[in-house]
Amino acid sequence: MKKITVGNLQSKPGKRVYGYLDILEHPVGTVERLPVIIAQGMNVGPTLWLTANIHGDEYTGIPVIHKVINTIDLTKLKGTIVAIPTLNPAGSRVCQRHPYYDKKDPNRLFPDGNPFKDKESSDSSEVILTEKEEDLGDDLSIKTESQVEITIIQDTSEKIPNPFAKYETDDLYPSIQETIFKRLFEIIKDSADYLIDLHNAFLKSIPFVFLDRVLYNPELSDDAHKEATELYNQTEEMVKAFGLTIVRESLPKKYVAKKLHRSTSGAALNYLRIPSFTVELGMYLDVEPEVVEAATIGIYNVLTWTKMLDGEIKKLTGVRVVAESESVRYLGHPRVSKSAIIELKVKKGDFVKKGDVIAIARDIFGREIPEVGEIKTEIDGYVFMFNQGIIRYPNEEICWMAVKDNQLMIDKWPKK
Repeated sequence: MKKITVGNLQSKPGKRVYGYLDILEHPVGTVERLPVIIAQGMNVGPTLWLTANIHGDEYTGIPVIHKVINTIDLTKLKGTIVAIPTLNPAGSRVCQRHPYYDKKDPNRLFPDGNPFKDKESSDSSEVILTEKEEDLGDDLSIKTESQVEITIIQDTSEKIPNPFAKYETDDLYPSIQETIFKRLFEIIKDSADYLIDLHNAFLKSIPFVFLDRVLYNPELSDDAHKEATELYNQTEEMVKAFGLTIVRESLPKKYVAKKLHRSTSGAALNYLRIPSFTVELGMYLDVEPEVVEAATIGIYNVLTWTKMLDGEIKKLTGVRVVAESESVRYLGHPRVSKSAIIELKVKKGDFVKKGDVIAIARDIFGREIPEVGEIKTEIDGYVFMFNQGIIRYPNEEICWMAVKDNQLMIDKWPKK
């Protein structure tokens, strides 16, 4: 049986192991740690990682993990489930998207697998980093820092040397959350065969799954496209097995520009090259029991698909599933042209056609704004998610629609 190690925790066949992974010592001396559960079956099989709550105000993934981990029959499980109920306990404490010690979006801070990322500093100097690990014992990971030797190769042709180049190189100064996730990523890399990351979307949204495009580097090998195709086919099968509405992620240039390739599942898929996806479990800030139930069945479906459990894949009930036989991606549409109070005329999950009224634009007195009036859709699609509240400023989305998508799902990494 494969032994899985996460920090000081080790898997035990037929057992659930509970503990913590220490990730940071705060300046005031307290320790930040991630809760970890390792549930290992009695028989050999793959390893599925389940993560949740990377955004501190998105809670539904926590009870989903609780339900899966604490109800699964380990005598029938083949392989191992590694679960982290919260990737962002600091954000959860204050009900915020990001941790209070790092203001960046935590779901854009996993290692960057983009082979064409800009490696030059702002003045076109080449900075070569050489790391020397300093062993400070088995204490907290963030205390174990790297000594970095910096060699600056300056192209002096028609340029004035910049002696401050090393201080202007962002790669030398990763944020604390990037440092934490770099270490976590190495642990995931050592054991994961599959990964599912659990999120919430907007207050008014149906639960759905994001299916990312698989990107490849044709300069890497002749088989790069073939390998990417195999990875995508596996990922698509796994997503379909889960059972929720499937919405394809952004096209490659926008995907990389938004740093979605550095999300938990995006990095696992496009860097580690393991089947991975993000689940958006409806509203944030609270928990809908029917969504918890559906997501739990979805994870069991994936366990069945991976052959970690015997049985049949079940159809999800209790939640709205749309576009079941269609390929769709999301698009922010329609938008308002003028500041307005929005009166919605459709509901989440509705299918709308070009010309249908999505909302009425009113002023603060409730009068219909003549220049805007009825806001209609210019495209066909499913309204699967609404922007929040009733106040809109110019060019803001009213909702997001799932629209037909015929773009490549296996594509090259975009070059700048």
